[in-house]
Amino acid sequence: MSARAGGIRPWVVQRLSAVFMVLSLIVFCFILMFGGLNGYVEWQVLFSLTWWNTVVILFWLALFTHAWIGVRDVIMDYFSHDGVRFSVLAIFGFYLIAMTVWMMKIMIMAGNA
Repeated sequence: MSARAGGIRPWVVQRLSAVFMVLSLIVFCFILMFGGLNGYVEWQVLFSLTWWNTVVILFWLALFTHAWIGVRDVIMDYFSHDGVRFSVLAIFGFYLIAMTVWMMKIMIMAGNA
């Protein structure tokens, strides 16, 4: 990791986000195996539960944070020109923000269904 990237804090955040995502995926696998989700109505009921919406939103936010830290470190290590580095980081940052807004819109619509 680059010294300019901030050191230990991003490393810890990335590891904690990875642990949370793995635990969330394990819970989701158990729901798939034993939840009886055989049709649209069952999936709609699952995604109308507040606790499940919260888990899914936190999962996606952890994923986006994890991706930002990882890609940011790679970009900072391999792009030496500051202008190119800033441009690539800005494009990727805007992409992650757009994906976050889109995901939140989907989850809010799922909660209102």
